[in-house]
Amino acid sequence: MYFAYVSGIAFILVGAYLSYRRRRVHPLLLLSISALSFSWIESPYDWAMYAQFPPGLPRMPSWWPLNVTWGGRWLSAKFNLRRPITLLTVGLLVGFCWAFVFNAITGAHFGNFYYGYVIPGLAIFEGTKHQYPLYDSLAMGIEMMVFTYLLGRTDAEGRNVIEMWADTKSKTRLQSSVLSIVAVVVVGHLVYGSVFAPHLITKLGGWVTAGPTEQLFPGTPNQPR
Repeated sequence: MYFAYVSGIAFILVGAYLSYRRRRVHPLLLLSISALSFSWIESPYDWAMYAQFPPGLPRMPSWWPLNVTWGGRWLSAKFNLRRPITLLTVGLLVGFCWAFVFNAITGAHFGNFYYGYVIPGLAIFEGTKHQYPLYDSLAMGIEMMVFTYLLGRTDAEGRNVIEMWADTKSKTRLQSSVLSIVAVVVVGHLVYGSVFAPHLITKLGGWVTAGPTEQLFPGTPNQPR
C-alpha cells in the first residue's frame, strides 16, 4: 500500500508539474487520471479472478510503469521501426511482464495473495496455492498496449492521439485539456471493461474450475465457486 500511495501521488505531482511547463495536460497526468478513474473496477475484477487476499493485507491498486511510450518511441527512432507497431508491441510486452512480476511472483508465489481458481490449461503451477492465470498478465498487456499507442503516437507538434482529437473539437487550449481528460477517462473505462468482460463471462459460465482444495488463508474462507 505504501508503494501504491507514494507512487500514485508522485506520478500525479510530476504530471501536474510537466503539464504546467508544457501549458497542456501532459500524457503522464492523463494516464494517472485515467487510472484513478477506473480503479473502482479492480475490486470486481479481483472477484472475477478469484483473487484471495489475506485479511491483514489491503488490496494494492494497479499501477504500471508510465514511461513505456518513451521507450517505444526510442526503439522506433533507433532502429527505424514503424512507430504504431513498435508502440503496440512494447506496450503489450511491458504490460504483460509488469503484471507477471507483481501478480505471479510477488503476489501468488510469495503468498501476498492467491488465486483460488483458474481456467484449466491457462495457468502456471495449476492446482497449487501458487497458481497464476496467465490471462491476467495478458489483460494488463492489452491495457498497456492501448495507452502506449494513444499517448505515444505523436505528430510534429508533440501532440498525442487524444490531444489531436481534442484540438479538433475545441476552440481554446483549456477546452482541449478538459476534453482530453474526459476522453482518457472514457477510454480507460472502455479498455478496462473490455479486458474485464472475458473474466466475468468465464467465471459466471463456470469455466474457472482448477484450484487447490486447501484453505488459502487460515481463518478466512476461500471464495466459493
